[in-house]
Amino acid sequence: MQTPFEPLVSVIGGEPLASSLVIARGMKARHKSVIQLIRQHAAILQEFGPLAFEMRVVKRPQGGGAPTEYAMLNEQQAALLISMMRNTDEVVAFKVRLIREFYRMRDALSQRTQNLYQQLQALVAEEVSTQVKASFGSRLMLERKYAIPDFRRRREALESQLQPSLFIH
Repeated sequence: MQTPFEPLVSVIGGEPLASSLVIARGMKARHKSVIQLIRQHAAILQEFGPLAFEMRVVKRPQGGGAPTEYAMLNEQQAALLISMMRNTDEVVAFKVRLIREFYRMRDALSQRTQNLYQQLQALVAEEVSTQVKASFGSRLMLERKYAIPDFRRRREALESQLQPSLFIH
């Protein structure tokens, strides 16, 4: 029902999300049943964030494809949804994999944010160093003058990358 290489969890807009297609496949359920369950419990699922429904052409085993509505669920929504579904050993194993993947993705996003903070701190230290050098003479002042646009450009790039990650949690 989905592309064979679709990951369990994808990062979209800085947030880890799982599609109802992935959940249906992992739970060995018909996707139509999963969408019905999502719609039936939409009010509860929306307590954990807005539900995002999208359309995708899904290839059929017999060939061809058809537009299919699917939902993108955040970690809490996906965990609640899979808790409502029946358990077999195989299904429990999928639930464990999905939850582990959400945690792994969240950790990876957190590491990225920490790395951006470290880069920003290093840039600030470098800029302060040039300010100190600039105070020692006009030649160094001229070097600083040429370095300022680059510092601004690099700082803006780091801050723009850092800004969306502040809203992950």
